[in-house]
Amino acid sequence: MIMISYQPSWESLRQHQIPDWFTDAKFGIWAHWGAQSVARSGDWYARHLYGLQPHLEDWEVRRPKRQSAYHREHYGPPTEFGYKDLVNLWKAEHFDADSLIDFYADNGARYFVSMASHCDNVDLWDSDQHPWNTTRVGPGRNIVAEWAKAARRRDLPFGLSFHQNWTWRWLNVATGNDPETGEPFDGRLTAADGVGTWWEGLDPIRLYGPIRSGHGPAPVEVAEDFYRRLWDAVSKYEPELVYLDDSRMPFDRGSTVETAPPSQLGLKFLSDYYRRVPAGIAAIKDVPDEDRTAVLLDSERRQRAEIETIGWQLDTSDGEWFDCADDTGLFRPRKNAPEVLRMLIDVVSKNGSLLLNVPQLADGTLDEHARRLVTEIGDWLRTNGEGIYGSRPWLRHGEGPNVLESASRDEKDIDTYTAEDYRFTQVGEQVYAFGMARPSAGVAVITSLGTDRGLLTRRISSVTLLGHGRLGCSQDADALRIKLPEQHAADLYALRISTS
Repeated sequence: MIMISYQPSWESLRQHQIPDWFTDAKFGIWAHWGAQSVARSGDWYARHLYGLQPHLEDWEVRRPKRQSAYHREHYGPPTEFGYKDLVNLWKAEHFDADSLIDFYADNGARYFVSMASHCDNVDLWDSDQHPWNTTRVGPGRNIVAEWAKAARRRDLPFGLSFHQNWTWRWLNVATGNDPETGEPFDGRLTAADGVGTWWEGLDPIRLYGPIRSGHGPAPVEVAEDFYRRLWDAVSKYEPELVYLDDSRMPFDRGSTVETAPPSQLGLKFLSDYYRRVPAGIAAIKDVPDEDRTAVLLDSERRQRAEIETIGWQLDTSDGEWFDCADDTGLFRPRKNAPEVLRMLIDVVSKNGSLLLNVPQLADGTLDEHARRLVTEIGDWLRTNGEGIYGSRPWLRHGEGPNVLESASRDEKDIDTYTAEDYRFTQVGEQVYAFGMARPSAGVAVITSLGTDRGLLTRRISSVTLLGHGRLGCSQDADALRIKLPEQHAADLYALRISTS
């Protein structure tokens, strides 16, 4: 590998390339897991338990009503039991990183990502820069170190995700007052108030931040703290993927929270990181075309429309990002294996990789739904993974009524796939066609492979249904037609098309 002396500028960082391990991996598992799992009440719980506040954004008003009511019913008013106290209930008593990593790797995961710190501002490693970390509060364990050791034992590239750049505008609610009583929330407590409590020696201001509205720019010290903690984790665990939950480099212009003036520390971080981990890549969510090798484009729950010339990642979750026992319409529904696999196929056909969050229970285990989901994904990949792993886009990504026309679309807006929908990949000289639904007549009709299209320049020598064997076919001007065996009833299938 050529060593490059990166400088903290986009011009220099564009020399970086998407690493081969990522381009080949295609499917990763994400443990987006933390203290918010304790409540089993879905995403953004650390913020919304404090209820309605005047500076909440319009879209999030419904959730605070639900989650604040839940919190008061189960834990009491947040003036007496705030988020810091929920952290103390998180024990991860049955967490076994080795068994979980084995389960994920045995079922097709080719990389693994652990959350390092969420917007709740709790670090999941032995942070030298932040006292509110899981070696001192909650589990009393170095969660990141346990994940990293287990992943590397199975030779899985290891990633870390960082979200605490949101904390400034996210946990500002904890420094307000209870709208029902006017009493201050626990974000107004001081270190002196902790004498004789479980959190004695810890300062709430280090968790929640100073009293603020959260809408204006943050002071530069907030960015400095973020990047010190980021580097502390990266230097200790050297992750191959660093996921930054922001539209641009955190605290720079256009990011979720800007400092005044906008911070350039992100560029220094990237240059230092790529020098330390040459095969690493940092991911953010809004990447201009010219910077698509300097940082990886991550698309949260949004599918792209066309083949991307440079690798990218779609991240999604089996339901909510955190464990959720509520099945009301406020919360994302759980996924099934065909749903995830169709998403994976679509993403891979467009030169991307899929990162799937599997929500864990607070005790560190998986529920029955999650175990069944991962197992069924693994079963399918054992048969059909040869057209996924290490593949590259073909001349076109697909055909059918669900070929997207817009640049991207939220996953929940994707229509039900039909038997006319196919997606394509290529491995060497082999073309793989994935049928997204079984045709009722039992004949796969692929118009992209008709002779009039001119996409195949060599004669088709064989068509193989993965998991079954060779099939008869006829290629006409308008389409390639393949008779599927009646005894092979899979609704989602893969065809290897060989040419000579």
